[in-house]
Amino acid sequence: MEAVYDKIGKSYSAGRKADPAVFALLWRHLRGATSLLNIGAGTSSYEPDVSGVEVTALEPSLEMIRQRPVGAAPVTQAIAESLPFGRGAFSHSMTVLSMHHWTDRKAAFAEIKRVTTTRFVAITWDPDAPRYWLTEEYFPEIHDIDSQNFPSLDEIAESFPGVVFVPLEIPADCDDGFTAAYWARPHAYLDPVVRSCMSTFSKMKHAEAGLQKLRDDLNNGLWYRKHGHLQTRDSLDLGYKIAVWDV
Repeated sequence: MEAVYDKIGKSYSAGRKADPAVFALLWRHLRGATSLLNIGAGTSSYEPDVSGVEVTALEPSLEMIRQRPVGAAPVTQAIAESLPFGRGAFSHSMTVLSMHHWTDRKAAFAEIKRVTTTRFVAITWDPDAPRYWLTEEYFPEIHDIDSQNFPSLDEIAESFPGVVFVPLEIPADCDDGFTAAYWARPHAYLDPVVRSCMSTFSKMKHAEAGLQKLRDDLNNGLWYRKHGHLQTRDSLDLGYKIAVWDV
């Protein structure tokens, strides 16, 4: 079973780890879980270690599974579109920034509803969110790629009637290195190790021009004149959402 992170995830655990603020907000919506399925679990970043909650991880990438630490929740190598669990096997299910990798979301959504008895919680990104400095001025291709791959909020709502979308502001010092994590730390995007943990960069054909423009604007001070005010903020709404659906 080959998955995208089998190819690009060699250093994933170095740059992708749970951010405490994001984790706290996510777990707020998972309280009361007795059994929890983490779909697209990666290296176990957002899996809660909470007494009384039996966590099961599901991950298609063998490379990600190899990087899971000793003591992490038991993991099954499988895909969201075909969950190898019985009906109603879990009180809660969750997924963090993985729905844009699923090849048949309609099938995956049906599977989630089949195995979940109480609540499904997902962190996702709204394709209708406005661009910000990274995607407006330097890497418009990122916005174009993600807009095509992430499910719209309407698509999610169609499969999960009554779903509630909670805005997820990204901390300025976000520990989890997903695409928008460094909105207040622009130099980070010049680091190839940082970029290697972002799946969208692996799909880009014209990244070098944006990198050079960003490098120049940081060196000549233009980025700071235009966007330096953002560095006074503690967090920023960049279109990320927590989707919460009760069965």
